[in-house]
Amino acid sequence: MISRLAVIGSGVMGSEIAQVAAAAGCTVVLLDSDPSALERAREHIRGIGERRVAKNRLTAAEADEILGRIVLTGDDRELGECELAIEAVPEILEIKRAVFEKLDAKLPPGALLASNTSGLSITELARHTSRPEHVLGLHFFNPASVMRLVEVVQGESTGDEAVTAGEEFASAIGKTPVRVRECPGFLVNRILVRAMASAYDATGDDRAARAGADRAVAESGPAPMGPFALGDLIGLDTLEHLRTDLVGAYGSRFEDGGHTASLTDAGRLGRKSGGGFFDDRAPEVEINRSAEAVALTYYEAAADEASRCLAENIASRADIDLAMQLGCGWEFGPLEWSEKHPDPVERR
Repeated sequence: MISRLAVIGSGVMGSEIAQVAAAAGCTVVLLDSDPSALERAREHIRGIGERRVAKNRLTAAEADEILGRIVLTGDDRELGECELAIEAVPEILEIKRAVFEKLDAKLPPGALLASNTSGLSITELARHTSRPEHVLGLHFFNPASVMRLVEVVQGESTGDEAVTAGEEFASAIGKTPVRVRECPGFLVNRILVRAMASAYDATGDDRAARAGADRAVAESGPAPMGPFALGDLIGLDTLEHLRTDLVGAYGSRFEDGGHTASLTDAGRLGRKSGGGFFDDRAPEVEINRSAEAVALTYYEAAADEASRCLAENIASRADIDLAMQLGCGWEFGPLEWSEKHPDPVERR
């Protein structure tokens, strides 16, 4: 069991990862060069504890003990005894490369270096260290203090021992690890964005059609939320950035008819900007045949991408479905869905 680790970057995700590890009994060095960011992190972690105390899930003393196990600092000398470092800095490859170079120099021999990236290359980050066999991905899902899934990502040079250690760490802090072989988008985002893009492409600009499609998706299959409401929740700028990267990696099957780009260009980013596919909320509509067809397109696309991941040995059959259940809240996974709907899935 890893007893002392570092989290690099004290934004919301870094703070949440630190809280989870500290709650499991680890000593956590939460490292950030910005003192104000560290203070915001302290308050965020304290807020998690206060909410759990209010719900009788923790005592006040236990919440204080969790916060007390987190060393909030800008001093990288605190890294010297850490067995694992998880970077949670912005999704910009150049920034992450610099962080990995620094971590490689400061961490003791044998320590693991992990990235919380949702899709950047673990293999590329490993090239900027002297210990590529010890570099892996530990992709937590937001909010990390609640979501159970961790994608344990194996790059081209990641050793089996490092992957096993990552899985054991995730389990020890109460998460469910899913082993993923590195590919653009990893596993959950690759499947989910393919499904969402396909639904967007099939629906067009009509708000009522979008609302009907969302309702049909939620009522006819395992997903708890339709793709349009989900896009607004995620943030259309974030989604468009990821989707564009996946088009570059995999081609036209990730095209969405230009809908997210047109909305983001207009400043409609989803809930965070006051409107995206919908304004305040989706209109109340009945499900018609067109909505049912979009829902079928959504699930067929997810099943097809999941099948591709399976054929490429990105993850096991069981883990693909488990990842979509834990990462997206699906009642069951896309491969099980395809077994329930045995008509051949047309590849685009």
